[in-house]
Amino acid sequence: MNMLNLLKKISNRLNAICYTRSSRYKLRYLYSYDRKRFIRHAGSLHHEEEEQKLASVIMAYHVLEKGLSMPERRLGFGHDAVLNLISLIRDYSEKFPQNDQILHAISVLDAYREMHRKENFSLRPDLQQALDSLLADFPPAVKEDGQIEMTREQYYAHLESSFPEFSASRHSVRHFNGPVSLEQIEQAVSLARNAPSACNRQHARVHCICDKETRKKVLSLQNGNRGFGHLADKLLIITADLHDIRWEEERNDLYTNAGIFLMNLCYALHANKVAHCLLNWSVSPFQDIRLRQLVSIPDHESIICILACGDCPENFRLAPSPRKPVSRILTVHR
Repeated sequence: MNMLNLLKKISNRLNAICYTRSSRYKLRYLYSYDRKRFIRHAGSLHHEEEEQKLASVIMAYHVLEKGLSMPERRLGFGHDAVLNLISLIRDYSEKFPQNDQILHAISVLDAYREMHRKENFSLRPDLQQALDSLLADFPPAVKEDGQIEMTREQYYAHLESSFPEFSASRHSVRHFNGPVSLEQIEQAVSLARNAPSACNRQHARVHCICDKETRKKVLSLQNGNRGFGHLADKLLIITADLHDIRWEEERNDLYTNAGIFLMNLCYALHANKVAHCLLNWSVSPFQDIRLRQLVSIPDHESIICILACGDCPENFRLAPSPRKPVSRILTVHR
């Protein structure tokens, strides 16, 4: 009997070893598949396709429209960013017909030029010449300010409206002038739990950073909060738990489930009058490890995103950030 038990234990152990090795081989295969597709198509490596070029234009104009909407706007900002956007617009326009996103990019450059004219601020000659040349070749179809002037009352006017109006009223806010309570955060997280998740595993976790010095250190590791991050009252670090992944093919499911939760959390924060801005966590391993050390995030939780939160002032500016048309997003297969 003892021998049978021993053989059974040995068999179970061998099966576990075989399963572990098989799983690791499968992971190598799966990530190899992902890597090859990334190398073939990622816009960071290729710039020939229309969508790749358009993504570059959108990212470049968003840098400028964020600058135009900053609470502490600095005259003369973005010299290299403006020249880069001008180059990208010209390159795109030589190969593809202009669309609403390109027209908006041109209007952002026009707003940038007009803002400096109104302030009697002299741009560097090379920049002024490049701007004047582009806007002469491509006159703005619509005059825009490159920003949306907003009051607190207007921003929260649709909290009780229909979902289309409520959804359209939420924006990323980069003006904060006061604290938000932990009760508001808890209520938002409670509401965000309604987000669906694979097999109801509820992968998402939220780490709320209240201490000012810790917030400052966390923001120093992230590259998209300059000019406003220091005004945030709280940071929410959104993570997802790898312990909830049950098989290798779910390697990307963590981000899907966390993303669903994150959008629900944004709506919930808006409903609880917590102004917020999403900060990407596209960083090096060093930065990821450093953040874990700063706020004691477990190794089994993957960091997804950071939300800068605070109370919005009575008057502030928003970046327009126009959306692509449905026809560019929806493909109907009949």
